[in-house]
This record gives sequence, C-alpha cells and structure tokens, in this order.
Amino acid sequence: MNLPSDLAHEFERLRERITRKTSSRWFLEKRREIESLAPYDPDRGRERLDHLLATAVERAPYYAALRAHEQPGLRDFPRIRKNDLREHFLDFVTRDATGRMAPGAFFLSQTSGSTGQPVTLLSTAETGGLLNNVIRERFSAFLGLPDSGTVLNMGLLFPGTPLFEPVMLPRPYVKCNLRGYDPDDPGIVADYEAVVGRFPADQITGSSHRVITLARYCLERGIALRPHGVVATYEHMPDSGRRLVEEAFDCPVTMLYATAETGYAAFECGQGRLHFQDDFVLPEIEAADGREVGEIVLTSLVSTPMPIIRYVTGDLAPRPVECGCGLPGTVTEGLVGRTRSSLVGEDGAVYSPYSLLAALAAAGLPDYQVVQNAPGTLDLVTAGPAEPAAACVRDLNTLLAAYFGAGQGFRLRHRPDQDFQFTASGKRNPVVQHLALPDIPERSAYL
Repeated sequence: MNLPSDLAHEFERLRERITRKTSSRWFLEKRREIESLAPYDPDRGRERLDHLLATAVERAPYYAALRAHEQPGLRDFPRIRKNDLREHFLDFVTRDATGRMAPGAFFLSQTSGSTGQPVTLLSTAETGGLLNNVIRERFSAFLGLPDSGTVLNMGLLFPGTPLFEPVMLPRPYVKCNLRGYDPDDPGIVADYEAVVGRFPADQITGSSHRVITLARYCLERGIALRPHGVVATYEHMPDSGRRLVEEAFDCPVTMLYATAETGYAAFECGQGRLHFQDDFVLPEIEAADGREVGEIVLTSLVSTPMPIIRYVTGDLAPRPVECGCGLPGTVTEGLVGRTRSSLVGEDGAVYSPYSLLAALAAAGLPDYQVVQNAPGTLDLVTAGPAEPAAACVRDLNTLLAAYFGAGQGFRLRHRPDQDFQFTASGKRNPVVQHLALPDIPERSAYL
C-alpha cells in the first residue's frame, strides 16, 4: 500500500477497528442471522408475503377497504406509486386499534429524489438494513469476494461523506468513497491521485457511468486495479461502457437493480440476466397488449411497519424467461431504461444532475421537472404557486452564475405554464434530456 502518510494512518486505524469489532458479540450474532437467511428460501418468502398482506389489511388505514375481503391475495391490493406514499404517509403506517405501533426501534428515511420527488419511508432498525445485507451477501458469494477487504465506492454520496469509512455488514470492509471524477475540481482530482491505484481494491461499486469514468481514468494512466467484482447500479450500463470496464479491471460487471422504496431487488447472473430475489422482494412484470416489455412492480416482503405492496417503479423489463445458470428467482433479460440523465452546459461540458436535484428538493418545491432542449439552458417546469418556485430559480441562478461565470455551465428558466413530460409507461422523470450526451467525464461540483 502506497497511500500518503495521513491517509495510510487513517486506513490502518479503520482496519484495526474492524478487526476488533469482528470478535464482538454484536457482529457474530448479526453474521449468523445473515448467513441463516442467505440461502434462497421460497417457502419463507411465501410466509413473509402472507404475513405482510395480513398485517397491511388489519393495521394499515390505507388498506382498510380490503377488510371486507375474506382473505385478500396480492392481486386484490391496488398498485401504488411514489405520490401515494408521499401524500398518504400516515395511512401506510401499521398500528393497532388504539393507534399504537408494534414494539421495536423505528427510523425514518428519505429517498434522494434522484428518480423523482423525495419520499419519506418508515422501517425498523431490525428489518431496514437486513434485506439489503442478505442480498449483498448473496451477490458477494456469487462474485467470490473475500470475507473482508476494501471497496471503491463510486455511488451518489452525501456532502461530508468521509473518504474512508468502515462497513461491518454483511462483510467487514473498508470503504473508500470517491465522487464522480471531475478534472476541474481540485479536491476530487487530489482524492483520485491519493487513493486510486495506491491500494488493492477487492470490489468496485457505484453509479454505472461513474464506474465507466473510473475505468477510463485507470486506462489513461496505466493503473491496474484487479478487483474480484464490479457492481454497477442506479442506471443502465451500455454495452460499450461494459466492455471498457471489463477491459480496465479484467473482471465482469454485475448489474444490481434496486429502488429506494423497496431496497435491493435483483442482480445479474453470469449470462447477463437479472434474477429477482423473490423471497425478499416479489416482482411482477406484466406486459400489456401483447408487448414484450412491461413495468416492474415490486412488493417488499419485509416492509410490515409501512407496507410497500405492488409499488410501480416506473422501470421497464422484458417478460420473465427461464435461465439455466443455476441462480434462483424470477428472471428477465435485463433492465430497460434508467438511462443517464446528465446536463449539458453552454460550454459543451457535461454536469451531474444530482446537486441540482438536491438543491431543488431542499428548497421545498413540491413538484418539478427539469427539461433540457438547448445547451446551457434548463427549463424548470413546476406545479402549484408560481412565485415561490420563481424565487427559488432566482436564488439558484445567482449561485450558478457566481460559480460558472459567463459562457460556462447552465442556468434555470422557470416554465410554470408548461406541462410535465411523461414516458411511454407514464413515469415522470425528474430530468428529461433531449440532447445527445458527449462521452466525457461528468462534472459534479457546482452547488
């Protein structure tokens, strides 16, 4: 390992901390629980479904109308969308006749808004991370990852996320958090120069296009990273990008499909097909009118505190197929959509949308959509009172102008009288990009 001395000290401190904690009673109990649930178990999945549906009918006000049914099945439940979860949050929370929730340690989480408006969700400390940890353990075993090691994380990071942090479950790893490579941001450039290629990476994971950018970064500099696996998520990875990543890191890419509302749901097998983990997240893929592609509808089987039943993700997939790879679960040939939605500046540079979406959400806009038809200009379509949204646009444009300067980046243009644009499946994406995106690194530091 050839890290700068301060980072090497921090890295070793975390490794020692992880080593100490692996012998703790807490860690051993959690590992045993994850290992007991890791084998795919359709019988247990059916038990979870029966319990979820019964709990939802008996204890969630949103499903009170189904109490007239003698024994409602999954198809008796209405499909729900993001707006339903946001507008009827309290009615989805399960409680008894006195209004009391079941005993347990509960927590609230909020989706990022990166695929739509933010939604608040309720879970328990016990089940909230359990589903994801078990499914992560499954694809860790599938990839042949070591029991402990290091991971380069190229995900969508919150401001202030440390460069190194320990992750104990499902396997104890030191995680190195890297933002998307931005050659014009000195801090990001310094982070990459300090860590990429300076220590072995057992796994690389993150947003598909950021993983592609990392691969290009390594190839251009002759950096040889040889992870056991590369896990890409958030968006579809094009075939050209997959080939580049596999060339750079000398191992196959595994796509992981997840939603913030239902957690990890499916991952790719060696034949490139998505296998849903039906004993934790039950999928429905129904193609209407004889079409070969249908909407993905998911039910989280461990969501009893706030039942997420028949959630319409807005994503599309081909009809289920058979697969001879040996992995279980409902199988589809792959995700359709979730394409990259970068923003194009007046200077032709490409910018990440996530900082802008976070700023719009933080400003409290109830409904909005960003539409780009020309470089450097973003039309902000809003619903509701126009003046608060117009004030938000003025404030953000002041910040953007101060950062970019003349002839650079982009500005917002308020369009309260325009209609939202929907996909063929009826999904309203937060970013609608009508421009062709150049194949260059995305810039992320502007707000």
